[in-house]
Amino acid sequence: MDDQRAERDGGGARRSERLLLAQKTALERAIGGGGLDEALALLVRAGAELLGARAAIFLVNEGGLTLRFGVAAGLPDAYTRAVDGFEIGPQAPSCGLAAHSGERVVVENVALDPRWAPYHALTREHGIAACWSTPIRAVNGTVLGAFTIYHATPCAPGPLDLESVDLLTHTAALLIERDRTERERQASEALLSSVLEHLPVGVAVYDTQGRTTRNNRLMRDYTNGSLPSADDQEAQRWRAFHSDGCPVERSAFPGARALKGEIVVPGMDFLHRAADGTEHWTRVSAAPLRDGDGRISGVVAVVSDIDAEKRAAQGLATALDEARRSELVAHEMSHRIMNSFQLLHGLVSMQTATVTDPAARKAVEQAFSRIQAMALVQRRLFEATRNDLATLDAADYLQRLGESLTGAFIDSGRCTLVIDAAHGIPMPAAQASSMGLIVTELVLNALKHAFGAQQQGTVTVRFEACGNDRRLTVTDDGTGLPDSAGTMKPAGSGQGMGMTLVHGLVRQLGGKLEIDRPDQGGRPGTRFVLTFPA
Repeated sequence: MDDQRAERDGGGARRSERLLLAQKTALERAIGGGGLDEALALLVRAGAELLGARAAIFLVNEGGLTLRFGVAAGLPDAYTRAVDGFEIGPQAPSCGLAAHSGERVVVENVALDPRWAPYHALTREHGIAACWSTPIRAVNGTVLGAFTIYHATPCAPGPLDLESVDLLTHTAALLIERDRTERERQASEALLSSVLEHLPVGVAVYDTQGRTTRNNRLMRDYTNGSLPSADDQEAQRWRAFHSDGCPVERSAFPGARALKGEIVVPGMDFLHRAADGTEHWTRVSAAPLRDGDGRISGVVAVVSDIDAEKRAAQGLATALDEARRSELVAHEMSHRIMNSFQLLHGLVSMQTATVTDPAARKAVEQAFSRIQAMALVQRRLFEATRNDLATLDAADYLQRLGESLTGAFIDSGRCTLVIDAAHGIPMPAAQASSMGLIVTELVLNALKHAFGAQQQGTVTVRFEACGNDRRLTVTDDGTGLPDSAGTMKPAGSGQGMGMTLVHGLVRQLGGKLEIDRPDQGGRPGTRFVLTFPA
């Protein structure tokens, strides 16, 4: 009895030694760069030899619904091809059921197991009478596959058999999980490398000595492989400036600051000198990298090309500065023009008092009226363009001009001036000046000719947008302008001074002027319609 126990114990020790050797060899193969199938094949051979059986490893496919054949020992190719793709589920044979339940499945006699019924012909053909299947589980409990033992005669596993299978299964789990982790790492590495190489910015990782450990194509164009703040030669190619124009010291470069623990974002602007000697504006950001203990282990730096943006901003600043100077000049000129009008207005006013000839006096008075009107137009134009020399709001301009005309020329007891203009229609200042003079002439013309001595009336100025054109309408409700006003005469055929000026301004605007007089139905007044392109 003691001899039998000693023999059994000795056999168990030898089995353990062989199992440990198989485990050690498989792990060494995997660590040494051998493939997963090679390492798993060592395990199934060891299992088959130790248990006097045949063995196979099946792996759960990516979808988790079936088992694909992995490696085998002692099984013919015809059988492995037939069982490749075993379904995982509660009604599946040993392997599929073990993968589904996560528990070991021992079938002592496959001929009596209903789950094996669809495969009885296959098992008889290949001499399979018993099947033990153990799930291969990852550390987190996920089932990775199944380690399966096949016997030629019906049988059940003993304690040593189960211990052997469990050790082999555990080793297989380590190998499979390591392989999957390595594949995922390689896939992540490949994805990261691809993303880095295609980023529109330069990216580099440096160690604490300023040496590059990783960079992408664009960063390789910017640097020679060293952190500029840590390399005398490289630093000479990077120039940054403080707001006062003084150069930034290397110790204040983003990389140097990141090595001290500072996150430098959005970064610092540098003039970078390329290998061909040309300089381009870039923006450099940097941040520290830390190890598991929180210590700084390196720096990640990002370089963006901002040359076009920077030079555009500089050009805009120059243009704005020139515009400000031009604006000052234009406003000074406008101010001087208004002063000149005022001086001329005073001189003509003084001369009018000394003229005794009726015809001459009339001519001087007309000139006096035109000067006064032009001065009003110029003053309102100056006020309307005080903040923007290029454009103005046409409605605001006409409203202010109307107020000036009312105050200077209109007797509120006899006539009312109405301005009807939609806000929000922009107009170049040059166009507004011409339109203002036209409005002034037509309003003065109506005041002078449209109403009798005791007649009261209204002059309406309407301005509107019509597609790509602008339309100005000046209407009075008087008895109509007499022929002596010259409104109906063709340009250059003896028109009065005012209408001659109007037609000249219409030509400047590239517009068309239509004049309607009272009709036979009794519609009063005269209407001027000016249409010109925006």
